[in-house]
Amino acid sequence: MKKKGFTLIELLAVIVVLAIIALIATLIVMNVISNASKGAAERSADNYIKAVETLIATERLEGNKIADGTYTIGTDGNLQFETVELSGIKPSGGTITIKDGQVVKEKTSIIVGNYTVTFENGNAKAKELAKLDDLCNLEVVTHEVGAEYTCDLGDGHNRIFYVLEAGTSSRPATLILENNFDTGGSHGWTGVEQTLYDISMAWPKLDRSQIGVPSVEQIMVADGKAADAYLNNESEDVHLENDWLYDFQERVGYWTSSLDGYDGAWLIFSNGEVGTAPLTDKHEVRPVIRLAL
Repeated sequence: MKKKGFTLIELLAVIVVLAIIALIATLIVMNVISNASKGAAERSADNYIKAVETLIATERLEGNKIADGTYTIGTDGNLQFETVELSGIKPSGGTITIKDGQVVKEKTSIIVGNYTVTFENGNAKAKELAKLDDLCNLEVVTHEVGAEYTCDLGDGHNRIFYVLEAGTSSRPATLILENNFDTGGSHGWTGVEQTLYDISMAWPKLDRSQIGVPSVEQIMVADGKAADAYLNNESEDVHLENDWLYDFQERVGYWTSSLDGYDGAWLIFSNGEVGTAPLTDKHEVRPVIRLAL
């Protein structure tokens, strides 16, 4: 008796069906992973706001008051000049608005992982950050520190940025602009915040949460210096070796987000020296941007 096998057409049909099933399964799994990542970012943002409100209450009990206003979140997850105690994932950028001792969620945006979390009617909503390769053209094929990018952020200018802190699949990269912005007639952090706001209005392809200033620790690490030793006064004065961190015809130094006591902050002077200045002084802003890889 002659045995009957599958025809070529039948085999191809089975393969096509299996491929379709595999594609659908992959899409479902990717969607589940994406939703889980967004949910984790939203929960982390909620926890961060609770930690900030705890900080506000603690400061008030100790006789201090955190003034109303918009505060920048540093790459270390701390508020501008205020340490936020939080277990778990800390944000790496964004802004928080405080009014009457409470966080105004609708005026707050927080970067957690590769997501920006904003709030509508008190509910957190995460969206993916703009991607580096979508906005910038790589001059050198690498994402390493010091790599040069030419970026179009929507203001009609091609601007040069350098990788200050390499990102990962779950953490955005930090890029620093090649030149400073003048703070106009404003001094101290008031001038910094106003300048960052003005920049965000001029760069429509980015959310305000993606624009900030570098920390002195980032600058030192990117330059290959021992940041911790320097900040703890365990080494002599440092002059930066990498001129892309300072040498672009700037008139004065630029502020970092790192505090030196309550009346001063660290900054990078125009000759490459790292030092401090009172917050009442007038210095410029060299913005950094956060982009997903």
